[in-house]
Amino acid sequence: MINAMPDNDAFWDFYWETRLLPMENLGKRAAILAVSELIRSQAPQAGRALRLLELGCGEGQVIGTLLDAHDQWCSLPASLGVDLKAPSLARCRKDYPGLRCIQGDFTDPTLLAGLGKFDVVLLVNALHEVFSAGFSPERNEIDVPAAKLRVTEALGGAAGCLEAGGWLVLFDGLEPPGDPHRRLRIRFRSSLARENFEIFAQQYHPFRITYRQATDPHCIELSQRDFTRYITKSIFLGKGLWKTERFESYQYFTEAEYRAAFAHQGLEITHLHTLTMNEEKWRRLVEIDTPGFRFPQEHILILARPAQDRLEVQFY
Repeated sequence: MINAMPDNDAFWDFYWETRLLPMENLGKRAAILAVSELIRSQAPQAGRALRLLELGCGEGQVIGTLLDAHDQWCSLPASLGVDLKAPSLARCRKDYPGLRCIQGDFTDPTLLAGLGKFDVVLLVNALHEVFSAGFSPERNEIDVPAAKLRVTEALGGAAGCLEAGGWLVLFDGLEPPGDPHRRLRIRFRSSLARENFEIFAQQYHPFRITYRQATDPHCIELSQRDFTRYITKSIFLGKGLWKTERFESYQYFTEAEYRAAFAHQGLEITHLHTLTMNEEKWRRLVEIDTPGFRFPQEHILILARPAQDRLEVQFY
């Protein structure tokens, strides 16, 4: 554990640059940076150690890293991680001893009711798993309306764990705006890239990936929806995580749907940032031929608090 760290931006910039180097291209890095800044701005005003809750904490990289870095401002014994998977929690307890972890489904209202209240509630790459659990065997893909309802309800449950004046932080996938069925043409820069796409299209489970061969053998046409899933999910091809990741869709809400869902839960968004992950990598593998299309911003970071709390925080 690290004690009495200096409270200045230059120090923290250097600290996180080195500490998070292994997460350089992972979304959880963006979430950790935002929450670190939030903790440092809010903890001195709270007059006590902050309590953190991460729903869908997995192996604890987000909440554990934050508690390690900010133990002078956060309470380790009063913080909590929740996840459904026992192996992930076992790794969390090993890597972050002292962090309380419980196994359970964070969409279960009974479980949430017994957790208590927290100053910061984290949903980092968690709600897309709730959405993906809406797979319908009859449809052979996700039942989108029912799955979106489950996500909205889960967001409401998370908001119910907030202490007065608390913050909810979400990082997850983003459905690009516009018609998801609008078609674009892409050009593979190598035979290997094309082969990997074929594997992705065959094995990806939440939605059927469809495409049409163009005249040029290196080009195909596919929908905006399927292209977005290709660039966010096929990064796991050939890795152990592909066994589970191929059953999940990162994307479920557009920005407008996120805003509506947060407002419906009485949450005021104070910070919203959209991101394109790994764009440099993708430009080496595939080129978009259709004019007007760019690599989509396919992830979103949101900080929000109950609407009656009007204090604004600036993030840069």
